[in-house]
Amino acid sequence: MDSLLSLFIVLLTLSSFNLFSSFASQPSYKDHCASIVPYSSPTTKLTLNTFPLGDHYEGYYKGGDSIIDVEASLNRFFFSLSKRKTFATQTPQLFKVEGTISFRSTNTFNNDGSSYYYMGQRGYRRGYVAFKLDGFWSESSGKICMVGTSGGYSKTGNYLNVDVVFKLDNVFNASNITSLVSGRLESLSSEKDENHFEPISVLMFPKANYNYTLNSIEADKEFSSWGDSEKGLALKSVSFCSYPLSRVIRRLQLEFSRECNSSKNCTPIAESSGQLPSLMSLEGIECSLTNKKHRLRVLVRFSNASDYWISRSFNPKTMLVGEGWWDEKKNMLCVVACHIMGTASSLVGTHVGDCSMRLWLRFPTIWSIKNTSAIVGQIWSNKTASDSGYFKMITFRTDMNGPLRGQGLKYEYSQLEKVNQSCPIHKPNDQGKRYPDAYSYNMRFDMSVRESNKKVAWGYSDPMAVDDQFNELDLPTFDSFSSESTEVPDSTFNNNNGSLFNISYKISISEMSYSKLGDRNSVFNLSSPTVRITAEGIYDAGSGILCMIGCRDLVSKNETPIAHSVDCEILIKFQFPPLDTNDGSYIKGSIESKRKESDLLYFKRLQISAVAYYRETTRENVWRMDMEIIMALISTTLACVFVGLQLYHIKRHPNVLPFISLIMMSILTLGHMIPLVLNFEALLTQNPQSRSIVLGNVNWLEVNEISVRVITMVAFLLQFRLLYLTWSARKSDESNKGVLVAEKKVTYVTLPLYAMGLLIALLLKLKKDGDIITPSYQHHSYWQNLKSYGGLVLDGFLFPQIILNLFSNMRDSVLSCSFYFGTTFVRLLPHAYDLYRTHSYAPQDYGSYFYADPSEDFYSTAWDIVIPLGGILFAIIIFLQQRFGGQYILPQRFKGSKVYEKVPMVSESEAEVETSNM
Repeated sequence: MDSLLSLFIVLLTLSSFNLFSSFASQPSYKDHCASIVPYSSPTTKLTLNTFPLGDHYEGYYKGGDSIIDVEASLNRFFFSLSKRKTFATQTPQLFKVEGTISFRSTNTFNNDGSSYYYMGQRGYRRGYVAFKLDGFWSESSGKICMVGTSGGYSKTGNYLNVDVVFKLDNVFNASNITSLVSGRLESLSSEKDENHFEPISVLMFPKANYNYTLNSIEADKEFSSWGDSEKGLALKSVSFCSYPLSRVIRRLQLEFSRECNSSKNCTPIAESSGQLPSLMSLEGIECSLTNKKHRLRVLVRFSNASDYWISRSFNPKTMLVGEGWWDEKKNMLCVVACHIMGTASSLVGTHVGDCSMRLWLRFPTIWSIKNTSAIVGQIWSNKTASDSGYFKMITFRTDMNGPLRGQGLKYEYSQLEKVNQSCPIHKPNDQGKRYPDAYSYNMRFDMSVRESNKKVAWGYSDPMAVDDQFNELDLPTFDSFSSESTEVPDSTFNNNNGSLFNISYKISISEMSYSKLGDRNSVFNLSSPTVRITAEGIYDAGSGILCMIGCRDLVSKNETPIAHSVDCEILIKFQFPPLDTNDGSYIKGSIESKRKESDLLYFKRLQISAVAYYRETTRENVWRMDMEIIMALISTTLACVFVGLQLYHIKRHPNVLPFISLIMMSILTLGHMIPLVLNFEALLTQNPQSRSIVLGNVNWLEVNEISVRVITMVAFLLQFRLLYLTWSARKSDESNKGVLVAEKKVTYVTLPLYAMGLLIALLLKLKKDGDIITPSYQHHSYWQNLKSYGGLVLDGFLFPQIILNLFSNMRDSVLSCSFYFGTTFVRLLPHAYDLYRTHSYAPQDYGSYFYADPSEDFYSTAWDIVIPLGGILFAIIIFLQQRFGGQYILPQRFKGSKVYEKVPMVSESEAEVETSNM
């Protein structure tokens, strides 16, 4: 054992030596760097807290596409510089520095936390390239020059063996807004070398001894006129530098003035395309408390709507850098921002220029139907309209995100008079029924949207506030907010008399890609593909009626984000079903325009349908699923028992095997095999969270499902054994060729009948789906129709045996009574249960059925009566055939003259012979 361990250590040492062997021979510093930072003999004295970039620093880069797998990175153009050691030298203000610069993919780990590696013969990590560097830093000139060798693998998988030189400028012990550290990493190999790469330029924002210089008295006065009408949410002083301000605030929507159609005088950034940006993000570089004032350095990025991940690109032309401070009197962030000047091809020489941009941001304390943004703010220039670089004021806000919870956050209603006029309150007729509570999770729902009886969109509805308090279910909580409350007057219209609640909603409707109607009266014509509506109104908890007035966001024809424009002539109605409903738990409603049809803002009435996932109903469904699992276990166990009894029967009477229908055995075998295959596929692809959202912990449910599958596997093996024995007996018994002929006749009869029945079933299903307006998830796919018809064929599994008995006129107990009556009982029991379930539980989505799944058979009140009667009739016919002959059920004139029966033989084995039926 010790020898094996020693061998392993030796191999590991050798592999490590091979990986970093190139680090042992550094390129000459004097040849490549002496002209930039002179060489000086280092001492053995380590210096601490001298290097201004610290032990670990991060920044941005451009270039290196030939060796760095940029596409593998979630946060592209990101690098880190790590210092290992710093030594003093014989020359004052000159230090020897050892460090490593690495370019890595930030997507090194998958969502499940597992490492993301290429595990080929080379075993390299994708998107990781590092360079070990040695060099000198001049404290007086602020320059760094280092040489080194690569480590790691390129994006093609080849081990990098290339010498480099790394240069930085403006590395000083003090910095301000104009200080940017820039430089480049250059390859020292020839251009013909396969590992040669073009220079990589880098940029960093220094943090050492930063001096805030833009918070002047004049700049402070420029913000004095903003925010006087309304204070924002207060922030705790002790946690100001925690989320959300010191990190990244993403996807702030920009809204330009109405006369802005191009970037001229409308945007602070210079885009070559001339297109106005639509999104902005704020990223904190550094946060601190100086002179009893909270200060923040920020990086402002602009982007288009198509760039969902704003951080996946780095273009200084679309960015601003600034200094901000928190105004505790007005509870808002004030920022003075500057342009970052440079070239598009390289970051070398990048510098900070015009600092005329101003920005304020706050967290509103009062929300309304026209203002539901958790963050609002503005950007403007302090230049005059005639100056170069001037742009019109830009407003920004969040995209209907959940509010940031804090004391003093209120909602004010302004449309309740219109609601009372449009939806008079009626006394409910269904006394005694319970409807969802206004504060409950039941008020949230996803919905299917139809226009002119055609499904055009899907969406969701989510309550924001009940009365004047925000609905705090699942809303994010941040400790940064103060507990200080802001006094807000109570709502003028307080209809809460025990069952009436003022309520506000946010509604989002997303257009389906195939639903383009080309109708000018479509709701999507004057909106983006996603229509956002804020609504407020009255909810009657005594009748389940929700009536609201809504405002939808509008966009310009060229999709330029203009100042907040809304259409508030929208009437929204929803009817919630009772909590204890058994005849369907669907929320029905409508969204319609109150304008005249000739109005440009008019749109056609939208029909809304949604499944109501009530908590009370969910608890009942948990009990229902428990019962269904138990019934599935019992039914599958009984199926095993009845097949086992048939195997025992043929063991006692082996001569009956050739007279068992192979088609019947095949149907029964497939009936057990197909669920096993489908369940195995579902086991590999299912998302456990999809059930836990409604049911909570479902581990117990999965265990029971596995138990059902195991017993189903046993039933399949037993049924397959019976099919195999029947097939073997049929092949070995050549004396009964008449049975083979009869089996062929059964095939000629049953297969066309099955095909005709499938065609009729598909036509009926298609007609039903076309006539009835139901949510899209209720529509049966062709595969579901095929499964349903397969369940019907399985219910009538005795049909091929009846036909075979007719053609062979066999008079003997081919099937044991326990088998055909017992299996018939197992097949018909789900229909009896479905009758009970229909009158006891509300319909559910197909994924929650574990027994009598409607997608796997024909289930309805009519089918639940017809199919059991048919199954019992088939079992009685088999009983009569085996007792009196296969043709006993036929009229006398259709009966044949021969019958197959068993007679004893002298030999040890038994055989069947034909005798005349006199």
